[in-house]
Amino acid sequence: GERGIQCGRRNGRRSTLNRSCSKFNEYRFRDLFAKATFQLAFFKNITKESIIIDFSSGSGVGGKITQDKQQSSNNSGFNDTSFFDTRTPQTAPQGGHPFWSLEYYAQYFDVDTEQVLTRAIKSLFPKDNFAEVVGSNPDLYGPFWISTTLIFLLFVTSSIAGSIDAIQGGKTNYDFKILSFGTVAIYSYTFGISLFVWGALKYFGCRPSLMDTVGLYGYGLTIWLPISVLCIVRHNLLQWIFVIVGFVISAFFITKNLYPVISRAEAKTSRLFLIFVLVAHAAFALLLKFEFFSYETQPPNKTPSS
Repeated sequence: GERGIQCGRRNGRRSTLNRSCSKFNEYRFRDLFAKATFQLAFFKNITKESIIIDFSSGSGVGGKITQDKQQSSNNSGFNDTSFFDTRTPQTAPQGGHPFWSLEYYAQYFDVDTEQVLTRAIKSLFPKDNFAEVVGSNPDLYGPFWISTTLIFLLFVTSSIAGSIDAIQGGKTNYDFKILSFGTVAIYSYTFGISLFVWGALKYFGCRPSLMDTVGLYGYGLTIWLPISVLCIVRHNLLQWIFVIVGFVISAFFITKNLYPVISRAEAKTSRLFLIFVLVAHAAFALLLKFEFFSYETQPPNKTPSS
């Protein structure tokens, strides 16, 4: 009888212990489940706030990155997302034409006369940032027609100089080689040098815009239009003064607007770029002086006395 009582007590203690363990495990499971639910809700809340910070408030890491991108885009107009150009013109055609098609370049000729004149005048008085003047609508119309007009003026002024020589008793000489030489020289400088500068800046990670670079070199020729007329004056000192003035204005216009892009490279590379741009522009000015603005008066033909 006593053994039965002891066995019953032992069984009762074991059952009590089992019930306590099961309750403990149940409470522990409930606590873990509550903690997991709280952490999940907290994570969802943090994620929502992060999304709001990134896209709405403009603060925080994401907002700062967005502000930095917007600031760099506003400071200079040479930020690229595509290979050739970063900015989409206001009049860009829909459909995504490839760059080798005519439809791709048609968008860069969709400007009016007022816009072209405003940009040409701004190149004569380079106080403002040319990227802000152009905005999101760079063009090739102005650079093409300014360079073409300069070629025409160089030939006309040389013909006028030949006519003045004939009036003074010299020999009239119309050199049509000037027209072909001027075509090669002007177009090579406007489009060839600008393409080379763009490619070099692209290689060094400066993120230039091809259309903006061509626009700078194209509109930079505007000052040479009146100078080509003024250099008809047959005075070597005045011709040099006109050429120096044209060089200073156009070089300042190009370097001032290219510097925000060039400065993205290393300091040594930036200096080399500036030196190259200035040396190339000085060579172009000297080419104009010695090939187009150096009119020599032909002495009158003397008939032998009988």
